[in-house]
Amino acid sequence: MVPGYSGGAGTLGLSPLIAVSNIPPIITEWSALVPLASHLANHDDEHRLVGELALAGHLKVGLFPRLGYLHAISRLLEGVPDFCDRVNAKSESKYKIWDVNWGSVFTRANGSAASIITNYALSKRPEIVHMPDRVLAEPCQLPGGVLLDNPLQDTQANVTIKPVFSRRQELHVIHISRTGCIHGNQNSVLKTTVSVLSGSAYWMFLMGIMVTLCSLGAFGSAAIVFNGILSKLVCRLLRTKRPNGYLENNENHEACMLSAVHENASTWCLYIGDRGVIDWLLNKTMLATPAATRMHMAYFCFAHVVQLLAMTFVAAQKGTDGISLVVLLVLNYALRYLLGRHRTARKWLSTECVSVDAHTFAFSGRTPMIGAIHMMSEARDAAWMETLIVPCPRIAVWLDELKCSAAMQSQLAQRMQTLSPSDKSWVLLNTQLAVQASRTIRQVLSQGNPGEKENVI
Repeated sequence: MVPGYSGGAGTLGLSPLIAVSNIPPIITEWSALVPLASHLANHDDEHRLVGELALAGHLKVGLFPRLGYLHAISRLLEGVPDFCDRVNAKSESKYKIWDVNWGSVFTRANGSAASIITNYALSKRPEIVHMPDRVLAEPCQLPGGVLLDNPLQDTQANVTIKPVFSRRQELHVIHISRTGCIHGNQNSVLKTTVSVLSGSAYWMFLMGIMVTLCSLGAFGSAAIVFNGILSKLVCRLLRTKRPNGYLENNENHEACMLSAVHENASTWCLYIGDRGVIDWLLNKTMLATPAATRMHMAYFCFAHVVQLLAMTFVAAQKGTDGISLVVLLVLNYALRYLLGRHRTARKWLSTECVSVDAHTFAFSGRTPMIGAIHMMSEARDAAWMETLIVPCPRIAVWLDELKCSAAMQSQLAQRMQTLSPSDKSWVLLNTQLAVQASRTIRQVLSQGNPGEKENVI
């Protein structure tokens, strides 16, 4: 042990008002390293910063932000569009969107906003509906009504057909709609009073923590808390403004947009419902632009430096300082998990009068899943799926079969005869699987989730 060093006094050997002694050196050494190691920033922090700004409509910062988070806010204030474009394009957080109805493919906008809403919807743990992976085909006939000329040669049409292999695909159907609520002034005085009183109590509580930390000689932890308090106040002082036409719909139909991290994903999200909300959430930037000055940008750069110095000071000082910071971080994480989980999503849904519902479906393969989505959509053509399924003759026949009209049956029957027996069997199998899946999805969506549907509060 260093001469003159005691576990509670730390490396500097300070004499606090409230002395804590006889702390094992292993505890002080370990607690000094944990906060610094656990608070290293990553790209997900910037992704979440943009998402929370998009939903909340104002900047949000926690009491103990990760190292680099405050500097990210400064860079965001310098240029919101450029910063958001770079965040959305990073591979760690990049999601692709396929607009089924219009055929366009683009990178998801608004950072983690869609993920925050989706995770909230899936937190209700909807029951997984397993789609069939085998069908019993009717002799010589496809579901659309196309007859096969030679039933003896097409033996696959008379037996139970099963896929050659199975590649499980999970589809989360996120249904978003408007609740039609009206913002009134009922209980507005009571809500304002409660908000003011609770906010005042919160700030007084934080000031009490700072005084206690200084009394214990945990000056590094006190500086970190003070830096967090001041940053939260600066964020509240920044005025924000939503883009023109926010959440308005410029079309007369509902949305049907598919999302995944890449074309070969095994987990997919299908957003259906109100197009105004979904299009803004996934495609158009709904970020509120803070009216920041150079002073605001300079402050967050300065706050980043102060946080870095305070964190490294705690790591070097050790003693009560390191232990106090570990205790505060654990309490902060626990409170955020118990009280603040999905808070951003719930508040946005309540403010915008939006309801979200989730259902999960498990498919044996990707082709039936894409076929079911295509049947449920209002897609004019199959251009949206060209990056997911390579076009070929049997794919063309299969797509025509999914939306076959009476006038097309004779022409489609002729095209079927140009396919090999294995391709005919493939078309038969995947058509029936897609038809059954689309019917199941429609049935589940029509029933909804009684008791689980989001209630706007």
